[in-house]
Formats: sequence, C-alpha cells, structure tokens
Amino acid sequence: MKKIQLLIGMIAAMPLVLQTAFATPPDVTVIYKAGVGNYLADANGRTLYWSKKDMPKTTKCTGACLEKWPAFFNEAILSADPEMNSSDFGTIIRPDGKKQTTFRGYPLYYYKMDQVRGDTKGHKANAAWFAMLPGKFHLVEKYYTGNSTTVGTTD
Repeated sequence: MKKIQLLIGMIAAMPLVLQTAFATPPDVTVIYKAGVGNYLADANGRTLYWSKKDMPKTTKCTGACLEKWPAFFNEAILSADPEMNSSDFGTIIRPDGKKQTTFRGYPLYYYKMDQVRGDTKGHKANAAWFAMLPGKFHLVEKYYTGNSTTVGTTD
C-alpha cells in the first residue's frame, strides 16, 4: 500500500517538476526597444554590446577599456529566441586569460553606464560600440587588394 501511495505521489508531482525544469529563464534573450530594435540582453535584462574595433574571436578591449566595457561571460548559453541558436555563441580566451562569450564570433560586453534593465546608453557610443542586434548582425568578408577580412555588420 505504501508503494502505491508513493507512486501516486510521484506521478502527481511530475507536472510541477517538469514545469520547473522547463521554466528556467534563458541566459541570453532578445529585448525590443524603440530606436534600437531587437537586441541581446543577459538574463537580468542588461544590454550586450559588440565593438567595431574587435575582429572575430579577437578582443581589442583591454585595460582601461574593460573598466568601461566589462566582458560578458556565461559558460553555456541557453536561449529560446528564434533569431539565434546555440551555435551562434562561443567562447574566447582574452589576453588576460579570462573567458569571454562571443556571438557569431564577436566578443560581447556590458556598458558600465547602463544602470537598469533596458538601458542602452552604450549603443552607438563613439561610433564603435553597438547593442548586439541578432536579426541584423552578420559576418561579411571585406576584400582588400590581395587580402580579405571578416568583419561584423548590422546592415
């Protein structure tokens, strides 16, 4: 009789366990803001940025730059947004030996002046920093005489 009660209790609890397991919020999500569009944010709604100065899998932001633009890192990215998939995310090892998450090859950053969920104060800063717009951000080859380079674009 105790085994049957235990089994009934386990079956009754299953929906709650499954709901909790699938209710885990994504590590990276997409938020819409007028004037910016759909942009990447962490689980707390903090905007994620990329820099035109970086190259795929390479960061140029070190030292004092990191004080203003802290590196974003999350070991494994969970996202359910249709504008991206898990293969869009990767990890690089920074010059200081720390890890940083990338999106389509480009390192992701926070902006120190963003104070609350939804702030995008770093978007278009110095014409070099941009909120990561997953629907518009693509890697393209730029061709130069005898050379080509892969760069990010939001066009």
